[in-house]
Amino acid sequence: MKKITKNRMVFTFFSGLMILSFLVSCGPAATPTAEMPEEVAPAEATKAVEEPAVETEAPAAPTEEQVVNVLLNAHPWQEAIEKHLAEFTEKTGIKVNVTVLGEDVYWDRVNLGLSSEEPPFDVFMLSPNQTGFTGYTNGWIAPLDDYIQNTDLTPATYNFNDIYPYIVDGFRFPDTNGKIYGIPLTMEVYMLFYRKDLFKEQNIDVTSLKTIDDWMVALDQLDAAYKDKGIAASVIRGQDPTMPDELLAAVNNYWGDRPFLPQRMFYFDENWNTRFTDPAVVEAFKLWAKLIALGPEGSTAYTWYDCSQQFAQGNAATFWFDASLFASIFEDPTQSKVVGQVGYLPVPPTAAGNGTTHWAWGISMAEKSKVKDAAWQFIAWATSPEMEMVTAPSTYGPVRESTWANSTETFGEEYSKAVDESLKMSVPGYMYFPGAREVADRIIDAVIRISQGEDPDTVMQWLDSTAQEIVKQQGLK
Repeated sequence: MKKITKNRMVFTFFSGLMILSFLVSCGPAATPTAEMPEEVAPAEATKAVEEPAVETEAPAAPTEEQVVNVLLNAHPWQEAIEKHLAEFTEKTGIKVNVTVLGEDVYWDRVNLGLSSEEPPFDVFMLSPNQTGFTGYTNGWIAPLDDYIQNTDLTPATYNFNDIYPYIVDGFRFPDTNGKIYGIPLTMEVYMLFYRKDLFKEQNIDVTSLKTIDDWMVALDQLDAAYKDKGIAASVIRGQDPTMPDELLAAVNNYWGDRPFLPQRMFYFDENWNTRFTDPAVVEAFKLWAKLIALGPEGSTAYTWYDCSQQFAQGNAATFWFDASLFASIFEDPTQSKVVGQVGYLPVPPTAAGNGTTHWAWGISMAEKSKVKDAAWQFIAWATSPEMEMVTAPSTYGPVRESTWANSTETFGEEYSKAVDESLKMSVPGYMYFPGAREVADRIIDAVIRISQGEDPDTVMQWLDSTAQEIVKQQGLK
């Protein structure tokens, strides 16, 4: 299994990007919302399109009418791409049926469909650590390398190499040397958001806050000043099933330059020995727990949606270790009360160094699809350079170098710089192996227990022993 170290992926896409205006995985024009309907009726590719047509190179048209069934998670990328489906059909003759599900049911429906003899969809949105590894292990998802290289199905203008390779690596299985099982759609990097106006009111010079410890002192001051006014010093994910993904960013910030195994991240060594009592892991868990404790009442149960809404509505002074994409919400007057008052920064360093993680949505093909060529034509069109220029303003997380180079008026200088600096010190934040979900659930339990006052060393020793038992039960050790 390939080892990687921090700071190997130097991000260069922002050369010349620092001009005016203002990324991602969940997006701007549309808001990721927990209140979206559980299922949206399939949308035909022949529906009316209000936005201007986008010129893309058309692949060869099929000899007979074909239909591609697409399952999408409710997401700004989905909303943006649906508006242009008719253009794809007009160019190729291939009809597209889209079904949209809320994330609360999406993953179960994907796994159920992929495991069936005749999946009800040909194309679907993919997460490397949710469905990707399981799908690869069970032979449910199709490798895409041959399609990428097929000049009859893939236009020359597609330019796959324009997609940042270390984002693509997250969709290679069984490791970064493997085949490609998904094409990246949007990415997010975990960073820090703060309220400029509140820091100014308290005479806190953000440029003087050099380390995590400096920021924690500032948070104590903000807590004393605003807690009784209904404004929490911080907000961060609590009992959210996705929280362990973001927590990896905090652990990386304390880990330093030590190597680790990508699929196991910082928690298991090459012999599956647990590392939850490692000082770096303990300190990261303690930091997360303190940030929860400084949050609004009930924040132990906060999901990403709760956190982003609390910050957008002006109820928190800082928002920690979360997705860069949320800038699209915070700068939207229809969704935010803090427009123009939000500062964007990489997470501050620790004594061990500085680091974070990133994550990406992708799009993939069911191995049992009966219309694979047509399915690939849809994927290639939806992830083309031309279409990413259309979807990027909604996702705030393009994955192509060309999109960033041509979006100087879409993303603002401060935000762009923060994302750039974050990605330069970022590693992919995916943990996947048999039993990973059970380990992640116990990680959540441990953080919440520490936030509620239990002794961190005792809790982390419990977590270490519990995780060791889980990997033994899975036959990994």
